[in-house]
Amino acid sequence: MVYNYKYTTSLEIAPICKDDLVLLPKSLSRELGGIGPFVLVYKISTFVHVVDVLTMQTYEIDQVTYWKHQFTGLCSKDRLTEFVVINIENTDFDMNVSRAAAR
Repeated sequence: MVYNYKYTTSLEIAPICKDDLVLLPKSLSRELGGIGPFVLVYKISTFVHVVDVLTMQTYEIDQVTYWKHQFTGLCSKDRLTEFVVINIENTDFDMNVSRAAAR
């Protein structure tokens, strides 16, 4: 006797990629320790590895947490521009002057 079997495998893949800019839901931001909502994805593996764009701290989001909060990318790599900061000048800012007057 000869048997022919057909197997079908179904899986769901996270719709984000490396170098995507992502907006995290507020609940996930709080769960990760109050990080900023905008993060960059720098690696995808069994975890989604993200870096906070303001503090440069890295975080790992496991699969259970990702599917619980399900976030998607705002911008992909092809829409972002890479640049290098050459010089930073320190400006004196008087705390007694309002921001509108300083402009």
